[in-house]
Amino acid sequence: MSINNREEAARRAEASKSNVPNGCQLWTRTQFNAPSAGDQDHDGDADAVDGWKSEPVKARHGDRNPPRGVPVAWSGGSHGHGHRAISLGNGKIRSTDAAGPGHVATVDIHWPERQWGLNYLGWSETIDGFKIPVPVMSRGSLVDRSIASLTKAHAKAKSKNRRRLIANSIAALKNLKRSPK
Repeated sequence: MSINNREEAARRAEASKSNVPNGCQLWTRTQFNAPSAGDQDHDGDADAVDGWKSEPVKARHGDRNPPRGVPVAWSGGSHGHGHRAISLGNGKIRSTDAAGPGHVATVDIHWPERQWGLNYLGWSETIDGFKIPVPVMSRGSLVDRSIASLTKAHAKAKSKNRRRLIANSIAALKNLKRSPK
């Protein structure tokens, strides 16, 4: 079985517009091409709480800053099924039923707590126990990201010396990008 990497899962989630109502665990694992976690707590269903319980403890994180392309989990709900969604990074998640039953939407990470009264559990580096691959960035992507970061720093720089240093760094990176590998 080949699990989709973080970026592939995030892009699939962003492209998804609909879901089976109350099928967040199924929808989430489908974005990763992951098998079912099964009924981890033996309550008769394979829900979001089971997905969370299938994650190795060392792969779970309780902070509210999940990276892009990882599953995020909550417990609770009227039937105790919890909820699962996919982080888009920067405090946003792609969530099933967030735009109404059967409709996927991008919302704030706190939305399931505010709207549905769920309890935040965290995010994981795995999906249903399978390690989620981290995409390898190309040299060009790394250089582009560095240039963008330095361009923002240049705009905020107050001293003339700092602006000149940053401008020289940007020029060097652009030159590196034009050179062959």
